Amino acid sequence: MLRGHQTKLILAALPLILTLVGCELASKPLKTSPAKSEYQSPTVVTSQSVQDLEQRYADLKPLNYSNISLAAELDQENRRLLAVLQNKATLTSQEEDLKYRLSTLMGKRGQQNFEELMKLKPTGRWFNSGELDRTGHRAAFIILQHGDISKVLDLVPEIKTAAENGLLTMQQYALFADRVAVVKGEPQEFGSQANCVNGEPTFPPVREPATVNQRRKAIGMSKTLEEYQLDIIDLKMCR
Repeated sequence: MLRGHQTKLILAALPLILTLVGCELASKPLKTSPAKSEYQSPTVVTSQSVQDLEQRYADLKPLNYSNISLAAELDQENRRLLAVLQNKATLTSQEEDLKYRLSTLMGKRGQQNFEELMKLKPTGRWFNSGELDRTGHRAAFIILQHGDISKVLDLVPEIKTAAENGLLTMQQYALFADRVAVVKGEPQEFGSQANCVNGEPTFPPVREPATVNQRRKAIGMSKTLEEYQLDIIDLKMCR
């Protein structure tokens, strides 16, 4: 999906790097029912699995307080299926077609979800605990993080407050704060963001690199910046 783009924020496209920094919702679906208490990440992508996802999206009503977790779950499933294909060294013609369908679906539905979230979100602020519970907050964050961050640059303090109150994780706050910083042309605080440039990952500047690992550790990031960047390179996310 990133192929063909000169520069692209990796975190805007895929769930795997979110997993590396500890965002639990990036690696498994939101638990919208007891039946989903256990989950196995997909290892193959079939025409049926893509068709099922397309149908579930088609059945999804406009975003509201009751279906926001389902919308985020479908978004993450879309990205997991796409990641399976992106991580393969070679693809069959059928797999290339499935990859295109998943990429198109992700872009279209991601933008639609974001626009609907902006309509649902209270004017001038983030959701409070009376409007969305912890699961709802984290679902809304997934949709927010995959949207047009330039439209929500002022939300950093409120996302931080939500994390401090346990409605989001501090790692999610770090992802959002860093992404806003990159969009504004400022140094990252935690180094969570990476770009794809000509098929290779590059890493935007970090404020005071000598102390960044202390800041990462303080909010629960298990890996140093150096380890994290090596993981991004090894995952070949920019192919």
